[in-house]
Amino acid sequence: MGAAFDWRTFVGSLAPVLGAALGGPMAGAAVKVLASAMLGTENASEADVASALTSGQLTGEQIVAIKTAEQQFALQMRTLEIDVLKINQAADDAQLRDVQDARARQIATKDFMPQVIFFVLLALFAAEVAMFYFGKMPSDEYTRALLTRAFGTVEGGMVAALTYFIGSSRGSKASGDAVRKIAEQAGRASE
Repeated sequence: MGAAFDWRTFVGSLAPVLGAALGGPMAGAAVKVLASAMLGTENASEADVASALTSGQLTGEQIVAIKTAEQQFALQMRTLEIDVLKINQAADDAQLRDVQDARARQIATKDFMPQVIFFVLLALFAAEVAMFYFGKMPSDEYTRALLTRAFGTVEGGMVAALTYFIGSSRGSKASGDAVRKIAEQAGRASE
């Protein structure tokens, strides 16, 4: 095992899950798992782990410990993935409730302000597009940057307003899925 020995590739061949983790954002956690399995402490540095692997002095017990640690690491990763999915689902549900509450509020109060905001943004957007298309950009770099920033702000407001009235693509997909499901059930019932 000379200077060209790539210890990460070696770990990947010995413990593929840990090898994959070494190449991504979980590298720190993978190094801790390897350090704990090989050196008996998770506080060892990446250099210590690399040195132990490149020395060619791995014992059978250390190899078994690495494989066992990999299995535990893979199990922890699966558990974390489930937790991440649950967290993502909770965030999606909270966003959906927020949008539903805003629309329900507008219906209950018969508030016309969202439409006014939409049409003001639409007028500003049209004016800015016309200015960029037909007008001449100022030569002053600072003024040009301000105009560009203002255009981006108005465009972002337009997207938010359209999303409020029309719904997001995810909401549209969910609605489409629900309609397809109802149609399929109706089709099965008529057979």
